[in-house]
Amino acid sequence: MKISIKKQIFGWSMYDFANTIFSALFITVYFPLFVVLKGGTAFHVGLVMSISMLLAGLLVPTLGGVADITRRKKLLLFMFTVLCCVFTFFTGFFGLLLVMVFGLLATFFFHASLDVYDALLVNISTKRNIGFVSGLGTAVGYLGTVLSVAIAYIIGLFYGFESISGIQIVFMAAALLFFGFSLFTFFFVEEASKIKIKKQHFVAAFKRVIFTIKNIKKFKSLWLFLFASFLYVDAANTATIFLFLFAKDQLGMGLIQFLPLYAIMAIAAVIGSLFFGKVTDKLGHKKTLACVLILWIVVILILYFKTSYATFLLTGILGGALLGAIWTITRPMLVELAPKAKIAELFGYQGLTEKFSGVIGPVLFGFVAVNLGFKQSLLVVVALFLAGIIVLGFVKDKK
Repeated sequence: MKISIKKQIFGWSMYDFANTIFSALFITVYFPLFVVLKGGTAFHVGLVMSISMLLAGLLVPTLGGVADITRRKKLLLFMFTVLCCVFTFFTGFFGLLLVMVFGLLATFFFHASLDVYDALLVNISTKRNIGFVSGLGTAVGYLGTVLSVAIAYIIGLFYGFESISGIQIVFMAAALLFFGFSLFTFFFVEEASKIKIKKQHFVAAFKRVIFTIKNIKKFKSLWLFLFASFLYVDAANTATIFLFLFAKDQLGMGLIQFLPLYAIMAIAAVIGSLFFGKVTDKLGHKKTLACVLILWIVVILILYFKTSYATFLLTGILGGALLGAIWTITRPMLVELAPKAKIAELFGYQGLTEKFSGVIGPVLFGFVAVNLGFKQSLLVVVALFLAGIIVLGFVKDKK
């Protein structure tokens, strides 16, 4: 029996819900804290995130090509999801070195899954509503963040907010929730292909990747956009990764104070995702994205010049809305610029640029934080957003 498009959109959105639980609990809050509790520093956190993004960036374009050739995006998505959840579940039971290795593998498979998931957007949307559907997914995702904060708070009350045992339980909960809610996607989103993935598909996909690189001039605006996303997504990811450590260092904030604020930021992201999803369909993706990036710079500079609880809350709410906007606008803009036959492959390239950018931002932020302080590290984020705006200006926006 054919599944209705509304149910498919719901199923697709629920993967955003599922993976945002992982992102919130593991990447943003507890993995950085756990590394520090195990004797590591902000630099170790940045190193793990950077290497995982680099590995995903190198491999995902080819895997995206396999998804395009076989039309088996859901199968690859399922494999990446399971592997991410397995490594997440066991990350908390080792010393610093193995914590970093398991954390690296968990984040690697998480980032690999995002590009394949994004490519499914064309299966369940049209040119007229792609911005809204993308925004809906992002909004539902941040509702997952709200749920994750509630769960983390309950676990913290029983086991301690910054205890080893409490974080171990959070990691296990993150893995189970990510997998459990992702099942809506695998059951509700239709994909007719039953082609068995074989070795020759990987060879063919790799050849397509090489062909695309050699013919880069044919996709000038696309590659300029990917370079722009290389910069501004790096800025957004870096800000997210170090959000809690910044609050802890600059404001002396513990998890018990941070989690309610994080929930408020997530609610702001829900609103921002839905709002900018509508705006980008009407105003155009490039104009909307440029406005969002300019607002990001203003928000970061407010926190830089006046670091206090009040400004952290204000910039967190505004930043949450703008973070939702970035993910909402980026997906439909890439779909607009990319040839339809290469959607998954080119989402893989977007992943490649984002993951390579992730090699720079977190390590640079962590290095500056260790040597000059967290406040000066904010200028790294500002510089990346500014560079992203400049490059975006050269992208031709299709109407």
